Amino acid sequence: MEQVACAHCGQDWVRCYVRKDTGQRFFMCPECESVWDLEDDLHEDTDMYLSEYLPRDPAKDWEIITQCT
Repeated sequence: MEQVACAHCGQDWVRCYVRKDTGQRFFMCPECESVWDLEDDLHEDTDMYLSEYLPRDPAKDWEIITQCT
């Protein structure tokens, strides 16, 4: 994957992550936690955040995701 700067904050690269519980992959900026679905254009801003993307306790969001290998 090419490196794409976050269109929302511009502070980090967008990276691929996977949910440990479902295996679902998505893209996210680790700095601002903006989320894109795989089919979304990473060069465009998004309205989705990790706390909205995962229907769980936001304090534990980082426990159920891992960076893609």
